[in-house]
Amino acid sequence: MSFESTPATPIPVRPATSLTAALLVAGLILPLLACGKKGNPLPPLRNIPLTTSDLEVRQQGRQILLDMAYPSVTVSGMTLGGIDSVELQQLIKPAPSAADPAVPLPSADAREFEAGAQSLLTLRGTELAAAVVGDRIQFRLPLAEDLPAEPVANIFAVRTSKGDETSSVSNRVTLVPTEPPPAPGNLQVAARAGGIEVSWEADEDPVSFDVFRREAQIRGYGDAVKRVKGENRTYLDRSARYDRRYIYTVRAVASLDPVIHSDQGGEREIEYEDRFAPPLPKNLVALAERASIRLRWDPSAADDVVGYVIYRREPSRNFHRITDEPVASTEYLDRNLASGLTYAYRIQVIDREGNESELSAPVETTAR
Repeated sequence: MSFESTPATPIPVRPATSLTAALLVAGLILPLLACGKKGNPLPPLRNIPLTTSDLEVRQQGRQILLDMAYPSVTVSGMTLGGIDSVELQQLIKPAPSAADPAVPLPSADAREFEAGAQSLLTLRGTELAAAVVGDRIQFRLPLAEDLPAEPVANIFAVRTSKGDETSSVSNRVTLVPTEPPPAPGNLQVAARAGGIEVSWEADEDPVSFDVFRREAQIRGYGDAVKRVKGENRTYLDRSARYDRRYIYTVRAVASLDPVIHSDQGGEREIEYEDRFAPPLPKNLVALAERASIRLRWDPSAADDVVGYVIYRREPSRNFHRITDEPVASTEYLDRNLASGLTYAYRIQVIDREGNESELSAPVETTAR
C-alpha cells in the first residue's frame, strides 16, 4: 500500500490564546515561588543550663560537703561552654530526735522548697574555679562548734546560671549534722609486690572505714578507692600502678545514708616503684628427646616479664647459665646432648625493670 503526499494545511496561530496560556503558566509558577520565601528568623536557642540532678551531700568531720557534676549542656542538649555562677540554697526543718535509721530524713517537695529556702551562698569567678575538682563542683560548709540541742535537717539544692539564664532548682538532699566519729591514727603506707598496703589505728569499730587515694599532682580526693569493714585496720590497694606517686588518707564512717565521715586520719605519700622480683613459673618439666631435652613451664604471673633464663647442670658440674638472652616463650629445647647422661635444669624470671626471681627448684631427666 502506498500513501500519496498531501500538502499539510497550516494551523493558524492565535496570539491571544498563546498569551493567555503563558499568563496562566506564570500564574501557577509565581505562587509556588512565593512558597519558598524566607519567613521571620527563629529566635536563638537559649543557654539555660540543664537542671542538676546528681547533687550529693555528706559530712566530713566538722564540715558539710556538697558535690555535683559541672554542667556541660543546655536544656536543649547544646554544649553549654561553662557556667558563670552556681547558687546553693538551704531549707531548715526539725529533725527526729532519735537517730533511728528506720525513720526517714525530712524532705521537701519543689513547691515547699522554693517557698521557704534561703540563698546560702553563690560561687562565681575565682571562687567557682577554686571549687571545681575534676569534672565536679564542691561546696564546703563549716559546722558550728556547738551543734543545736535539738537536731535540725538541712535540705540543700542548687541553681546554675549562664549569662542571664538560670536553671531550675536541682534535686534536693538532706543532712542532719552530728558529732563525727574519731579520726583514725598512725596512718602508714608501704609498697608490696601486689600493691600498696595502707594501715591505720582506731580505738573503736565504726560502721566502716573509707580509704582515699589521689595522685600527688591532683588536687583533692574523689570517691573512696575502697570501703572496708569497721573491724579492719589494713587494706592492700591492688589497683596502684608502678612509677606513680600517690597520697592516701583514711576516714571512719559513722553513717552510710547520708555518709557521716570523720576527719581524715592524716596523709601519707609514696612513690610506687617496681623493686619486686617476679614470681616463678609453675609446672617446670624436662622431657627427654633424641640427643636433646625439651623444657616446658607455665608463664609467670607477672605482667611485665621480659623472659626466662635457663640454667643447666651436667654430671660433675655445677649449674651454669646456658642462654645468652632471656627466652621469651615458655618452652626451650636444649640440643646436642650426650645420650645416656642425666641433666638437671633451673629457670629464673626477669622483668622489665631488671628484677630477677630466685632460681626455680631443679628438674632433671636423662637424654636419649
